[in-house]
Amino acid sequence: MVEVRAAEVSRSRARWVPLASTFLVTAIVLAVSVGWSWLLLGFVAVAVATWPLIDADVSEHRLPNKIVLPCYPIAVVGLAVHSIVTGDSPALAVIASLGCVTVFALTHFLGGMGMGDVKLVGVLALLLGSLGVTALLVGFTSAFLFGAVAGGWAMATQHRAATHRIPFGPFLLVGFWLGVLAPALRQG
Repeated sequence: MVEVRAAEVSRSRARWVPLASTFLVTAIVLAVSVGWSWLLLGFVAVAVATWPLIDADVSEHRLPNKIVLPCYPIAVVGLAVHSIVTGDSPALAVIASLGCVTVFALTHFLGGMGMGDVKLVGVLALLLGSLGVTALLVGFTSAFLFGAVAGGWAMATQHRAATHRIPFGPFLLVGFWLGVLAPALRQG
């Protein structure tokens, strides 16, 4: 009985290490890139969702709605309040979100993208668009670049067919965080 309890505690701690590490890195990234802003609401929501989404997509090949969808209203409220307080236009963020969802939805219907990716990309594009064109370009270019490299590697080393599905959510999220950093790195 004691051994079973010790194993449960060990597994519980193992889950918290990536979460704590992700939170710490995210806090540093947000402090450097975004600073204090109402936009932080959306970025923190995605930060909280990042690790569970990566874990779910890698292990189950799905991005659960119960994790992705709550990020939308939080990001929209943060963007709206930010726009009201600062006078910044949310046009780029909204256009980026709608455009990415449209492109990903078309790709989904053609058989190349999961519906979870379609849902996730909307909130990621909304937030990256709030930071500007550089963040958008870096975020999505790096996501597709990493995805292509991983797909090529899997086909070359694991003898997988070109039709084998590779979870794209982790690449979207890594690209997203690189996109968040991009404007700060460009200025610095």
